[in-house]
Amino acid sequence: MSQEQLLTADYIDSQIGNVIEYYIRWDFEEDPFFGKARIKGLVDDDFGKLKIICDVIEGSDLELAYEEEEVFMFSDNHPIYAGTLPEIYSANWVSTDGKKKKQIFISPPNENAKEFAIAQTNSKVVVKRIY
Repeated sequence: MSQEQLLTADYIDSQIGNVIEYYIRWDFEEDPFFGKARIKGLVDDDFGKLKIICDVIEGSDLELAYEEEEVFMFSDNHPIYAGTLPEIYSANWVSTDGKKKKQIFISPPNENAKEFAIAQTNSKVVVKRIY
């Protein structure tokens, strides 16, 4: 991963009119949150908290982010990072009950994505890099 930083109001202010990439670091079994958006600005919500106004180009809705202690967060207190997206993969496998499963994940640094997915699922998996 190159140049990442926590998503803050100051950063959003500096990027008005620009397209940014953003993501959280989610665990294998969690829902992913990442994407690209053109930043329009910031606005106070009904509760006096800052909200991001943007046009989402692809991926998760950045307007769902909320500010906490000067950093924009996503659900379950996951801080949002701005910067080049990390390597993001898709894993497909059949679970022990015969159901097809799919998970989007970030492989930990210095770890093979397929081996990581196998360790997480205890199954044969098909892994493809999607970003």
